Amino acid sequence: MLLEFGLEPKVVGADWRQCKYLLEKFGFDRGRLIAAFPKQWQRAVHEVAAGLSDLDRKRVEALLARAKGALVRSGRNYDPDLDWFANAVAQQAVAPFHAIIADQNPDGRDDVLVAEDVDEEAPLFQSPHGWQVQRTGAALAAAMGPLLSYSREIWFVDPFFSVLEAPYVETLRTCLAAAAASGNVGAGLQIHYREHDRRPSADDLERRIPRSLAGVIPAGMSVSLHAWVERDGGEDMHARYLLTDRGGLSVEAGFSAAGPHQNVDLHLLTSEVCEAKRRAFADNATYKQEGPILVIDSDCKVSRR
Repeated sequence: MLLEFGLEPKVVGADWRQCKYLLEKFGFDRGRLIAAFPKQWQRAVHEVAAGLSDLDRKRVEALLARAKGALVRSGRNYDPDLDWFANAVAQQAVAPFHAIIADQNPDGRDDVLVAEDVDEEAPLFQSPHGWQVQRTGAALAAAMGPLLSYSREIWFVDPFFSVLEAPYVETLRTCLAAAAASGNVGAGLQIHYREHDRRPSADDLERRIPRSLAGVIPAGMSVSLHAWVERDGGEDMHARYLLTDRGGLSVEAGFSAAGPHQNVDLHLLTSEVCEAKRRAFADNATYKQEGPILVIDSDCKVSRR
């Protein structure tokens, strides 16, 4: 599960060793995200680190640059007249973090971790890398929410995905709505599926898509369809994934919203595995692309490339 933490700038910028210890535990592949709270969180860390020696300050800067992929926009209000901890605690009643990581916990709050006590065995800091959700579009979209909200490229990989079948359309609708609601309308959205003899032709898809996807794609967004065939003696295209530039998930039963009576297992992918899977659909070497890529806009107009 992807958990969002409020991380006090002071505990990151004041000591490069603590900075390293903490930041290496965050990332989409680790299941932990850092809220940009305040909005200029990185600047706040740099301001704290300004008091370090030149060498230690550069170490903190390098660590921050590497951890940038774990930082997500917060959208929470921040009162400049209050200190960071008071702001973070105030937000727990409005838009709560999974937990707050701070220099101190003066009131002994259950939702606060003191930075020097953080370890991966601490209950508040534990992050399961696999979980189970109902096979509904809403449950899948909620589970994948951070990836849908913060990724520039979002790929649905499912050999059986069909934009003409209601269970897949339900998942597509809810996932696109989640991305749009977060303001991520500029994301590149792709669907990768396996071609076979029983699939509709590109002409048939183009004719039927306006009815099937009416009202599904939010304004300003588009979706491209990519059909693949397996190469002789090559890789099997069977597993299902959500792959993005931020991270990825295996979606064991696929993206079909079969109903709440069934469950689907989700597992976080390591960064290396996610990138390897993305390359498999980008180099046209692992699989062979079949037919044109169909691009569908929010008005269900279809173009080819």
